[in-house]
Parts: sequence; structure tokens; C-alpha cells
Amino acid sequence: MDTRFLRRLSGLACFLGLIGASIVPASAQEGPKLYVFTSGSLGGFPKAALQMGGQGTIDWVPVSFYVIKHPKGVVMFDTGNNDKTITDPDGWWGPLAKGFGLKMTKDDAIPVQLAKIGLKPDDVKYVAVGHLHLDHGGNVGQFKNATLIAQDDEFKAAWWPDVGYSVYYIPGDFAETKNMKTIRLNGDFDLFDDGTVRLMRAPGHTPGSQFMVVKLPKTGTMILTSDCVYSTENLDKNLIPPIPGTWSPTDSYKSYERIRHFRDADNAKLLIGHDAEIFKAAKKAPEFYD
Repeated sequence: MDTRFLRRLSGLACFLGLIGASIVPASAQEGPKLYVFTSGSLGGFPKAALQMGGQGTIDWVPVSFYVIKHPKGVVMFDTGNNDKTITDPDGWWGPLAKGFGLKMTKDDAIPVQLAKIGLKPDDVKYVAVGHLHLDHGGNVGQFKNATLIAQDDEFKAAWWPDVGYSVYYIPGDFAETKNMKTIRLNGDFDLFDDGTVRLMRAPGHTPGSQFMVVKLPKTGTMILTSDCVYSTENLDKNLIPPIPGTWSPTDSYKSYERIRHFRDADNAKLLIGHDAEIFKAAKKAPEFYD
């Protein structure tokens, strides 16, 4: 075969390869990134509220939420305290605002936090919540264009809570959910069908609690626990919260075991949303894990 023809053919292939690479959006070439945020804080309440038999007072507790920038869309996990508590904490949370020492400033608002990484609420494609309690589902209504993902049992628990378990559900927080696109789960879910973002059913804290497992190319596996676990101490010592912080003690213990399994099987890093030491040590947006 004519060598000049082969050289031309090879050059054409390289040219077409460069063209192909240039038309692929930069975001599609990047791997997922995980960002850690805070939606205010809590503090000055008895430790016994977070673990049965706990002694002393909890001085400061972060209220964390997370964003994953994935080539197939932006995902948010948990949404923090409702931004309305910045100006009207007692009107929105009632006696819980003082009881849990709620602190929110204008800098904690969702739009301000997301702006740190160049996003607006409308840029979020999926909002997944560990559950719909007031400090995790508080701002779901700000994401009207997103698809809300929760366990079917959690939607039911929020709208029609069992007697004695309504205290941490604020109907105004999730009033918009009936008008939103939703994925109502009955088990585990691989969001992008690629193993990078998975939701794991873990009832106990509430009927429809779930945690998220994120696999990152460099960092490895990270587990976002929401309130399936309140703290590292709770997990390591098998300490669960009292009612109404625990809907089912038996399921809570099983969910602890499930989280420990994922942690140990893949040497995963835990991001426990209310654990002060974990939050202090974590990279905060605009820094990220990749």
C-alpha cells in the first residue's frame, strides 16, 4: 500500500480525534466533585437528645449539606435549615429554635452558599434528602426545577407522621414537594447507573431515612450519613437517640451496621452531618473532594 496514503490516513485520523475531543464539553470530561457546606448550626442543648444516656451539653453542632458536581448533572444531598429561620426562627421552628440553639445568618442562605461554587438553585438537577426533618429538608422548596429523591416511606412519614413523631417535620418546609418532580424510592438506588452516586435505604431515625455513598476517582468512597448517624461516637459505641429522634430502635441498629459495613469494606471516609470534629476537619466549599 502507498506509504503516502497511509501517512495521510493517519493524519486524518489524528485530526478527527482532535475534533472529537474538542466538541466534548469540558464538564463531561471531568470526574465528579463533592463539596461540603453548612446551613447554620445548633448548640446549647443536652447531649442526651442525640444519644440515650448522654451526659452534659452539646455546645456546637454543624448542619451540613453537600453538592456533587457530576458530568450528568448537579446533585444536592440534604438542604439544611429553612432560610426563613434567618429572619424568623421562632415563627418557623417555634420552641425548637431556642431549644436547639438555632443559629442562622444571611451568609448561611442556600443561594449564598451555592454561589461559592458558581451555582444557583436552578442549576441543581437532583435533590436527595436523607430524610425530611426540619434541618435536612428545610429548603427543598427552593429547588422547584429539580427532581426530589426520597424514600416513599419518608414522604408518607412527613405528610402523615405517626403520633408523637411530627415534632421535627415542618409542613411548610416540604409544601412544594407535591408540585415537584419526584423519585419515590423503595430501597437502594444508583442515581447515574455508574456506581458514583448511590442512595442506600437505612430506616430507623425515621421510616424513610437513607444515606449516600459517593465514589470519587482520587479520594475514594465517601459516605454521607445524614441523620442515620448523629456522630462518630454514636456509630462506634452503638448509641441511638431517644424517641422521637429514633423511630425504630431495631432498624437504627441495623442501619448502623450497614453503614459500618460500607465504611469497612471500602475504607470509606464518613461525612456525618452533625459531627463537629468531622466538619471542622473537612474541606469546605469552594474546596472540594475529587
